[in-house]
Amino acid sequence: MDDLENLEINHKNKLYGWANKNGKSLEFETLDEKLENGRRLFTVAAVIDGQNIAQGKAFNKKDASQIAAQVAVEKLGIVNADSIVEEDGDGKL
Repeated sequence: MDDLENLEINHKNKLYGWANKNGKSLEFETLDEKLENGRRLFTVAAVIDGQNIAQGKAFNKKDASQIAAQVAVEKLGIVNADSIVEEDGDGKL
């Protein structure tokens, strides 16, 4: 379990590092909170420069944000914090 937590934390750190090195604004926003089977389910988005690029769902905000970060890292193809990826080919994310 510790390895999984470290992996998730590294994705969030990797995304923050990439955003800082590439002059991007990164925020995690709670989009939704609802009851599912008597528990609160959170939907959190990774938002870069005002654009929602990935979402994660979990029963706490921390895990939801880490899932969103992992999805964002995979979607953007970030190998390390120095990677620069242009999503649509014209320099816009």
